[in-house]
Amino acid sequence: MRRLLPPLAAFAAAMLLLMWWYAGKVLIPAAGGLMPLDMRLLGFSAEAAQAYVAALEGRGRAVYLLEMRWLDTGFMWSFALLLALGLLRFSRGRPLWLRALLLLPVAAYLGADWAEGLTVRELLLRGPEQFLPLLAEWAALFTRLKTGFAALSLGLLARLCWLERRQG
Repeated sequence: MRRLLPPLAAFAAAMLLLMWWYAGKVLIPAAGGLMPLDMRLLGFSAEAAQAYVAALEGRGRAVYLLEMRWLDTGFMWSFALLLALGLLRFSRGRPLWLRALLLLPVAAYLGADWAEGLTVRELLLRGPEQFLPLLAEWAALFTRLKTGFAALSLGLLARLCWLERRQG
């Protein structure tokens, strides 16, 4: 497991950097300076989502629906796997039920990120003409859940790492 963590972390970091690059070079300029929806970690209003969908022009929309979707999928899975492996590594010697419990926020993060991707994709495919405010509210909820579960997972990982260093 120890040998898998560095390349997995490098892959997740590369996916994240590529997403930021595409956002900065393509998506933000294509939307008149507006930040992509899934990069607004604290969520967004239905009005803000509608403004973004209306502002995002053709090339930006195409990049969001293809390249960003694949990069986000690669990042989401590699980040979740990295969190899970880290939690399992630092929780060795603890009861099995506790180790399994520690993985629940990671699974919830993965589900929320996946659901966010689906709802944002649907918003972009519908475009400004068929915009559904309720769908935007769900997308924003999934964004907030993704952020919260990722933060909780990272916090648990940091706590376990700190406990191991303190005991070791």
